[in-house]
Amino acid sequence: MRISGLHFLVLFIAVLSLSLTSLTACGGSPIITPPPSGVTISITAAPSSIGTGANYQFSATVTGSSNQDVSWSTSAGTIDSGGLFIAPATAATVTITAAAAADASKTAQTTITVQATDPMGTISSLTQLSSCSGSVPNATCYSMTVSCPGVADLSAYLKVNNPQNVPIGTVLLNTGTGGSGLYDDPNSGGYNFGSNVVQSLLLAAYNTVQISFGSPFNQDQKNGWLQGPGGVRRVACRYATVADWVYNHPQAINPDANVTSSKPMCATGNSGGSAAIAYAAFEYGLDSEFAMIEPTSGPVMSRVDLGCSPCSASVVGNVCANSNNVPNMCYLDPDAKIIDEAYKNVDATTPTPCSDGLHNSASAGLTAQLLSDSILYGGSTQNINMPNTILKQLLGDDDTSNAVPQATTWESQATPSPSSPSPRFACLAGVQHDLPNFPSAAQQIADDVIQYCH
Repeated sequence: MRISGLHFLVLFIAVLSLSLTSLTACGGSPIITPPPSGVTISITAAPSSIGTGANYQFSATVTGSSNQDVSWSTSAGTIDSGGLFIAPATAATVTITAAAAADASKTAQTTITVQATDPMGTISSLTQLSSCSGSVPNATCYSMTVSCPGVADLSAYLKVNNPQNVPIGTVLLNTGTGGSGLYDDPNSGGYNFGSNVVQSLLLAAYNTVQISFGSPFNQDQKNGWLQGPGGVRRVACRYATVADWVYNHPQAINPDANVTSSKPMCATGNSGGSAAIAYAAFEYGLDSEFAMIEPTSGPVMSRVDLGCSPCSASVVGNVCANSNNVPNMCYLDPDAKIIDEAYKNVDATTPTPCSDGLHNSASAGLTAQLLSDSILYGGSTQNINMPNTILKQLLGDDDTSNAVPQATTWESQATPSPSSPSPRFACLAGVQHDLPNFPSAAQQIADDVIQYCH
């Protein structure tokens, strides 16, 4: 019997209807396969490695839909709805997943290696300069390019002085804020008695290496190593990379020295300079290279999250006894603006994460990022373990910034070499924030380094 096209269509509809009716009667639903959505998703380039507790802002691109929303997840650590990843406190290989809100079946993945310390940068374009600046004569000056993961390249400058006798070690000296200045040059961001420190160290047979990330050699790097974007912790790679280079290139520091490393290498720096040293010693793993460090008036970035919070929310009691110090961990407005620079492009006006937090307009994600960017990135439970490094801190009794509470908070959570003095910090009477501007403080800095740098 021949079935016409019309009869065949009627028969097909009847059979389909019967099938759907039977499926529904059995408690099921009609199975309908939707057409492909055409949505795709990709994660933008990410670093291959990151330090424990550090952060990275992930982003993703969705094509095939006007809905650009993404759902984030991670196999370890945390990641918020905006893609801000906070690495776990232990080393791991972490998988980050992004799913498109327009079609949750469309995902993208990337992996990131969480390592014990933050990744170091590299040095290139080493050039000896024709002249040097500063108060201490008979120096050799160099320029170099510092390249660090996730931040723009920056120029760094070294002023190297060698003792008359065979050197017994090398001491790094750097200034405050972003380190754009020479320690012995008060006309370029340095100190009135910085030259006294340098001369005393030279007489004691140490090489001295002053590090500048700008002035007086370069007027275009006004924010020094703190120039963003990238965040305070990530841009601190610049100082750490230069310090590591000095340690591993002793012949560039003293061509007459028959040595294979700059041992013992020690460092001192004031305020922001002390923070650079603290990041280098712990986050960047230079505890194995620093024999001794003396942060002065700091480190001021021990808890950036508390520094960038309203003053009433971050009061501590561990300040110099019988002093004129303030108990507040918070930054002053000018200091908050300096922290902001670590998150901005050159001459940009936004973002201003520290100023926002200081004036109580920070989100939970911003607070988490600022904590991650702190030297004490694990908060009040973080232990700064530096078994190879002797620690001594100097603070000004008349320092009315947040340097003293930030410094003593860090010291209380640090575990340095057992050879460190006890107590590990001293408060100097009649001394304000810029310690090397005071002759008694400058002499104390030199005496401490000479005593403990071995």
